[in-house]
Amino acid sequence: MPKMNYDFLKCVRRMPPLLHQRKGEKFNINESEAAKWIASQPEVLQKVFDMARYKGVIQYDPESGMWRGADYDG
Repeated sequence: MPKMNYDFLKCVRRMPPLLHQRKGEKFNINESEAAKWIASQPEVLQKVFDMARYKGVIQYDPESGMWRGADYDG
């Protein structure tokens, strides 16, 4: 298995100061400013999409032109 290339994370080196967890509050990843910023970076989004496609957890339907989860049954 090839080693993972982490070059897509170079963009994160430019992240401004952001909160990840507020002191005294229960941690919730959905409230993390840092995680939201990282997830919004085009390089990170592209890599996550490519990984999902490569691993077969999403599939393309050429007839509809849409992507869906491999286990989606709706």
